[in-house]
Amino acid sequence: MTTCASCKSALGLTRSHPEGTSCPVLASLWCSTCSCYGHTTTSCSVVTHVTRPRTLEELIPADVRARWGIKTQTVIVWPTPSEMTLEDKEREIGEGSVIEIRHGGPLAIKLDAALRVFMKAQRPKIETVHKMEGNLLKVRMWAVAQGKKIRILQEV
Repeated sequence: MTTCASCKSALGLTRSHPEGTSCPVLASLWCSTCSCYGHTTTSCSVVTHVTRPRTLEELIPADVRARWGIKTQTVIVWPTPSEMTLEDKEREIGEGSVIEIRHGGPLAIKLDAALRVFMKAQRPKIETVHKMEGNLLKVRMWAVAQGKKIRILQEV
């Protein structure tokens, strides 16, 4: 039996577990980013855009909780990333992480052309498809993977 690195780092204790069994400490760790057990949020490999609150009470300012003596902890059950739609993922991204794509205006650039220019300007390039709706979907999925969301602005 070897000593468990998870018990040492989490508890500061030297522990050994029988062969073929997993560490109970590691199994009890829960990640609020990907909604999985087995690791902490800080060691999660999923691209994070926000740190989700673990409880509803975290949404209440600390001074208000102290004033009213709120000590409850109502756990929020988040969907896993595979259960989330693109709209759900975009909703979690803050307004400070927006990419604006402008079209129209004095040059009368159509949306499809503006999307294609944007896609070609990225490194590595985002591959285009024939339909504008497909390009828009690809840009939105790319942006979410980067921790951003797309805002389309039509200039007059």
